[in-house]
Amino acid sequence: MSYNLANKKVNFSVAIRSDAYKNMINSTLGDKELAREFIANISAVVSNNYMLQNCDAGSIISAGLTASSLKLPLSQTLGFAYVIPYGDKAQFQIGWKGLVQLAIRSGQYKSIGCDLVREGEYLGRDELTGEPKFKFADDLSKPIIGYYAYLQLVNGFTKVIYWSKEKCEQHAKAYSKSYGNGSKTDNWTNNFDTMALKTVVKQLISKWGIMSVDLESAIKNDQAVIKDDGEVEYVDNDNDTDNAKALLETKKSQEQEVDDIFDKIDSEK
Repeated sequence: MSYNLANKKVNFSVAIRSDAYKNMINSTLGDKELAREFIANISAVVSNNYMLQNCDAGSIISAGLTASSLKLPLSQTLGFAYVIPYGDKAQFQIGWKGLVQLAIRSGQYKSIGCDLVREGEYLGRDELTGEPKFKFADDLSKPIIGYYAYLQLVNGFTKVIYWSKEKCEQHAKAYSKSYGNGSKTDNWTNNFDTMALKTVVKQLISKWGIMSVDLESAIKNDQAVIKDDGEVEYVDNDNDTDNAKALLETKKSQEQEVDDIFDKIDSEK
């Protein structure tokens, strides 16, 4: 998706009032009312985050339009999608609720969700299936030791994955330059549980679920600055480029395996 904005350094408060940007947003969204709503929403997001006010306007609007194209609200309190400052650019970031929402919309999931795992609740893995086992309690005073995500497809397939807190920390160190640096853009340190939940949901869907076009787009653009040619720049860590490509290549490989099976069946008829 290309918006021809991210490389044009313009102050947001000036840019969002210009006819050129208004016309571009209106043309992209294809509806004047939607364009007005978008301008109001993205302006509120920026006004409530002084760090975004110092970011390039093009990157802010590109990130916002990415969320809009997925029909995900940018409200900080809802947690579906965010526009996050990183240096002088803004990046699109989807929340775990956004991933769950897109999965539900696809019509392929009977149920999907995630939650925290506290001390004493994780019982190890099933010896036969390798699936994690839990015994949940209501004692919220116990420390969080991990995170789980589950899905059930409409065809009956189910899958549960569990990541320990230590595994999530290792992931954060590998895929976030800002982790532990004390900056206000360090989402892993500032919102560790939320980021960990998103990570396990993202891993679950990409490896075991069915990815719709919107899910594929969300995973590709997650934590990225959208460039003017539609390419993405993972400013927090270049490892995310390889990670996103690997997830999408796995999906394509799985689809090809299914096609090969049906081709073989047709050839044997």
